[in-house]
Amino acid sequence: MLCKDLKVVNLNITEDNYEYKALFRLCTENVCMDVDLGQLENGEILQEIKKSFSIEDSLEETKNIIIEKIMEASKLESRISEGEDCCGNVEDKAVGRSIDSLSMS
Repeated sequence: MLCKDLKVVNLNITEDNYEYKALFRLCTENVCMDVDLGQLENGEILQEIKKSFSIEDSLEETKNIIIEKIMEASKLESRISEGEDCCGNVEDKAVGRSIDSLSMS
């Protein structure tokens, strides 16, 4: 099997004081494995992935393909909101309903 045939699912990326953690699941139709992105630096986890999924690619290719798949799966947008538009939609909807109920009566 080639590494490109693996699927990355259940991706969960968290950040705490600029320390990012990513947990995800590698899957095929028959086999699944939970992995922490930090473990990919460890050659043992890459060996385990290759063995579990019978991957033909080299360790470096496997690592690069998995990271690429994680990036595709995440499609994160980086933006700073710092409270902007907080709860504005809730209030606007309530006001909108009040206006609509007045115009109907």
